[in-house]
Amino acid sequence: MKKIISVILACTVILGAAAITGCSKKPDDSWKTNEKYDLSVPVLNEDGWYLVFEDNFDGTSLNENITFGEKYTGNKEIWTTSPHAIRWESQDEDKPEQACWWCPTMVEVKDSNAIIHSRYEENHTCDGDCPKAGRFTSGIETRLISGDNNDNKGTADTMLFSQAFGYFECRVKFPKSQGLWSAFWLQSSNQRKVGNEGQDGTEIDVYESAFINSAQSEMGHALLWDGYGKDGKVEDYISPLEQDLYDGYHTYALKWTPEYYVFYIDGKPTWATDGGDVSKVKEFLRLTVEIDAGDGWGPHGQKIGQFSHNNEDNDDFMIDYVKVWQNENYEQFIKNDDEFEGSMDLG
Repeated sequence: MKKIISVILACTVILGAAAITGCSKKPDDSWKTNEKYDLSVPVLNEDGWYLVFEDNFDGTSLNENITFGEKYTGNKEIWTTSPHAIRWESQDEDKPEQACWWCPTMVEVKDSNAIIHSRYEENHTCDGDCPKAGRFTSGIETRLISGDNNDNKGTADTMLFSQAFGYFECRVKFPKSQGLWSAFWLQSSNQRKVGNEGQDGTEIDVYESAFINSAQSEMGHALLWDGYGKDGKVEDYISPLEQDLYDGYHTYALKWTPEYYVFYIDGKPTWATDGGDVSKVKEFLRLTVEIDAGDGWGPHGQKIGQFSHNNEDNDDFMIDYVKVWQNENYEQFIKNDDEFEGSMDLG
């Protein structure tokens, strides 16, 4: 979900203007007939699948009324807000207010939803270092940044919840607004360690809603490993769809096995891959919103338009539920971060 995705996935990058043009590569659909991939949706309490947790956000704040499975022994407070810090610098040095900031004041829980607001404010107040005027949004995730929140590189994380392998599903309603994209993604602190392919941690983008201006309904999935610098690698897939994903709530899911990943939208498989040799370490969950930094571009080389400073034009990101299952047959393949050698690429 780093904006570097736009750079890696694009054919042309014009530095300074940050204009990004998407590739016109025909997607490889061989996964649909590859017998290696079991494309079926898991069934709870069958074939080794068991509940880890389900959160329907029934309350007035995060971490209320979460249902945990019988085998769960971890933290009961698993959510926090995304790092309270600048996310993207403005692409126009004369318009610093076009920077994107993540601020906890943009997160609300009500009406059985976790709600992420996106606003332009000229008199913003909070407990952090946010400016008075700027573009503000946020997210929720299951890791806590320790130390300087402006350092979002993941080298000093406290895991509130993390898991390797399993089934991860959310039901959400996209913000149907120009200049915004939401995402459901998993990430490892070791994703920036170079030399082990993605086994020691892969950013897994279950979905990124950057297709508001697309001529047809489609959705992007992606894997990133070996960091975001010169060693970074990526594999992505843009899936054409029949349904309008900007019309109401839809489900987005990932089945992560020790051998491959399968992605689903509304219960139907939309991509399967073993890219990066498949992550074997525990990863944390993130559901976030991001705002264009004045350039109008988002991930997958998509033109997402300009964010409006008239807040009546800006929709909220609605998270109805998040649920996580595990499979007892996968647990033996989990590895610890310290089993992998290599240095961090913090570029």
